[in-house]
Amino acid sequence: MLKMAGLAALTSAAGTLLPLPALKAAQAAAPAPALAEFIQVSQKLTQQDDLNSAVGTALFHALTLTQKNFTMALTQLSALLTSQPALLQQERLAFAESQAAEEKLAKIILGGWYNGVVGKGNAALYVTYVNTLASQLVKDKLVPQSFSYGKCGSWAQQP
Repeated sequence: MLKMAGLAALTSAAGTLLPLPALKAAQAAAPAPALAEFIQVSQKLTQQDDLNSAVGTALFHALTLTQKNFTMALTQLSALLTSQPALLQQERLAFAESQAAEEKLAKIILGGWYNGVVGKGNAALYVTYVNTLASQLVKDKLVPQSFSYGKCGSWAQQP
């Protein structure tokens, strides 16, 4: 028993005296040109210039994991939006039948920004909850679901 206590004291002292560098979650670095193109396409689709770069990087990473040939499809969508800017002037985003793949990708990108989720079902990747565009649009009036509206226990009293 004394040996175990001594070993525990020695290992805790060693951890204090010999600290290891902090470990951080590793995320593969996104290629800068592809990420920049993603942010540019996202700005066009959402019609917002001040998108959260951390959320954008996480969405880009999630989309590369869930969408086949994402960067190639993104380049095609970017070229389409550049050559046909009238697509973004419509009240509702609608593409021609021959552009079904680009329309699908545009909706997936918009869904990621507004809902914070990429993919569906068991393959869904949750990227953000509070920092979604949907939450940002109503943040002056509503708090995210499951967040407290006031001081602790304020929910128990009638508004």
